[in-house]
Amino acid sequence: MLRPELGRVERDGVGIAYEQVGQGAPALLFLPAWMIAGSGLWAAQRDVLGDRFRCLSFDARGSGRSDRPAEPERYQVSELVADALAVLDAAGAGRAVLVGNSLGGLVAYLTAALHPDRVAGLVLISAGVDLTGDERAPLVRAIATFDEELPDDDGWARYNRHAWRRDYPGFARWFVDTALGDEATAEAREDGVRMALDATPEVLAAGVTARSGRSAAGQAAKLRGLAGQVTCPVLVIHGDRDAVVPAAWSAVLAGALDAVLSPLPGAGHCPQVTRAAEVNALISEFATGIETEGAAA
Repeated sequence: MLRPELGRVERDGVGIAYEQVGQGAPALLFLPAWMIAGSGLWAAQRDVLGDRFRCLSFDARGSGRSDRPAEPERYQVSELVADALAVLDAAGAGRAVLVGNSLGGLVAYLTAALHPDRVAGLVLISAGVDLTGDERAPLVRAIATFDEELPDDDGWARYNRHAWRRDYPGFARWFVDTALGDEATAEAREDGVRMALDATPEVLAAGVTARSGRSAAGQAAKLRGLAGQVTCPVLVIHGDRDAVVPAAWSAVLAGALDAVLSPLPGAGHCPQVTRAAEVNALISEFATGIETEGAAA
């Protein structure tokens, strides 16, 4: 196993901890998902792909070794995009293939659209990019009712400010089980719960507040308007048993980006954890193709 090189970059008073392993082009930047998980979410990718590529990853603000501001405005998606660029700058990586899962997929999409000169390719895994305006998706409904006092704390009602105050550890285990799905090993579940309990409900609530107050239709319209600005190669991966982000979102996204869609039958929301070998092979093949194209050009 390669020994990671640790680094830290400060942006607007918030320190972001990052690490890198390996060498080789193109560089791969593994983006944080939600603040409930640190960069350990990508351990299976760094450990294997670091033998072939330069792999960068970082703890999102609010998680791991990075700083944890309390203000919701510090967790706007624009701040997360800026953090990704700051890590690339600090590591001396001009361009990279961005690999994002869940919220990290949204950050990757926005970075590619707004800063195309920094993005050599996109790998979007169960990305939280809804171009349809789907108000019925459980996560969308949960964010919309996050501050309401709900009648119980069952299922997605656990994704709620008041429920977290009553039983955050119960939420953490429920969310990890929901995100990983039936395929996850007991070890993977325990690792996920450990990362989730390292987070705080106050930080997670700040992040949810930063994303609330927008209609699904309005947000989808803005995201659709950016699709034409994504000019790099794109690979979309999604498990058909994802209980957090509907697989239909990725199908529409792949169509809008003229991207390759790789469905994973039976996989849940985080196949980089539960299907690591399969996901690693897909990422490696995709990134190698980008390197070959760049060399040929």
